[in-house]
Amino acid sequence: MILLTLPSSQTKKYQTYIFNTVLSITLLTSTVFKHPAYAADLSKQTQEIQQGILLFKNKKYSDAFSLLLPYAQQGNPRAQFTIGLLYDMGSIRHMDKNKAVEWYRKAAEQGLADAQYDMGVMFSKGEGIYKDLTEAKNWYLKAAKQKHGFAMFNLGVLYERGYGVTVNIPRAVEWYQKAIDKGVSQAAFNLAHLYYIGRADKKDLQLALKYYLQAAKQGHSGAQYYAAWMLEQGEGTNIDLEKAKSWYYEAALSGYKKAIWNYALLLKKDGKEQQSKFWLKRFKHN
Repeated sequence: MILLTLPSSQTKKYQTYIFNTVLSITLLTSTVFKHPAYAADLSKQTQEIQQGILLFKNKKYSDAFSLLLPYAQQGNPRAQFTIGLLYDMGSIRHMDKNKAVEWYRKAAEQGLADAQYDMGVMFSKGEGIYKDLTEAKNWYLKAAKQKHGFAMFNLGVLYERGYGVTVNIPRAVEWYQKAIDKGVSQAAFNLAHLYYIGRADKKDLQLALKYYLQAAKQGHSGAQYYAAWMLEQGEGTNIDLEKAKSWYYEAALSGYKKAIWNYALLLKKDGKEQQSKFWLKRFKHN
């Protein structure tokens, strides 16, 4: 008998987690007044802040810090946020979560959504500041009002798991759907699993497969595995072994162990012994 790895709540708990810091390189636009000298100063500032952020992206952290710190001290929120990231990541001198929070807060209080989101993360994890999930929720809400996808996702997690709030699955679904609209693959995965196990308004395997496939197409290996399983078993759809095998393969390439196992077994059923042995060997060494 060929045993397949079953994606159940016993073998794989659904994934919900708080997203960590994400850097956006979108620059705030400054109002350029008509005075030529003032406009030139603002243009130079914008260019140098952009250059500092590009230095950060290229991992030239010391250069980024030196270029952006004066602008952060002058009150530019994007520079403040990036200085916060550098302290948060320990990319300069040493990691300093307290200083990271200090700079995130300065930028967040000026309305920068990325910084508001990261304030939520720091309160969620208790890093650089006391742990307070209510405060985290408040900062996520500020960022979510500015259409910050990861903040929307984290609000979904809070309401699904009851972190700092009363469990409210309909509200979790609402926030996950908003995050999905912003392209957050983990939100699609979490929502799919709510429908798969019946924690949404009802158990709906067709909707579960829809959202698993949506996350799978964005490269989410867990969603690729679940989509493959449903296609193989005919859950929420007709059985389609070729599509199932294709999604197992995609997840296996990412090192998803249960996908490697199931893919190897399907290859064996197809009589492809050598290929099956190759993947079973990868399963043992993964």
